[in-house]
Amino acid sequence: MPLPPKLQEKFLKRFDELIAEGDAIYKAIQFVQGRVHIDEITEEQYRDPDFYIVDWQSVVKWRASCVALLSQIVAERHVLWDSVKLFSELPNAKDRVEWGISTLKAIREDFERGFLGDLLIQVEAEVAADYMGHAEGLLREGQKGKYDHVPGAVLAGAVLEKALRTLCLQQHPAIPATKSDGDPKTLNPLIDDLKKAGVFNEAKAKQLRAWADVRNHAAHGEFDQFTRADVEQMISGINNFLADYLK
Repeated sequence: MPLPPKLQEKFLKRFDELIAEGDAIYKAIQFVQGRVHIDEITEEQYRDPDFYIVDWQSVVKWRASCVALLSQIVAERHVLWDSVKLFSELPNAKDRVEWGISTLKAIREDFERGFLGDLLIQVEAEVAADYMGHAEGLLREGQKGKYDHVPGAVLAGAVLEKALRTLCLQQHPAIPATKSDGDPKTLNPLIDDLKKAGVFNEAKAKQLRAWADVRNHAAHGEFDQFTRADVEQMISGINNFLADYLK
């Protein structure tokens, strides 16, 4: 599932900026030829080793910026995470700057071609957590007995539905999130499909269906079919579900 175009472009632009910055550091590296010395006694000549001068302050700044970008792109469990760790320890050596530039270019290419799929999950997890915070706020600010817990149930249910759609599209092969007529699947069909695919067991599916029922009752004005306590349990349970599955 691709990133939104504007977000994709934002990250690609940052890659290009850092690659250009690395190229500039590399081009500014100075080659210093070793000095020739003459032994006063034997009159034999010997020469110090050649070396390169790399602007250490520029490397440190560039290194920090690269790690900040890559840590958003590459998940810790990804095979490329070792490269991110190596970047954080990059010394001011000519060959290591070369390695850094080449690594940035390789990861940029994989990112642009959609081979680093964890970023969207991270973004969705952050968005979901934000909305669940709003749902908790709605519940906390409501007055008992006034049905003010209903908006929290609707919002939490919407977050759950979005999370289930994301999980469907993350499967291999992807589980269609729409019906044969093109209409989006509702909560219960999504739950059933994911359970059949082995994403979670029947016990988890039963919990999800209970939260789906609360959401459906809230959306259809059937406020006497659930309580504030039901919504509190629903929000807590969905938060735990997101932490376990949307990561």
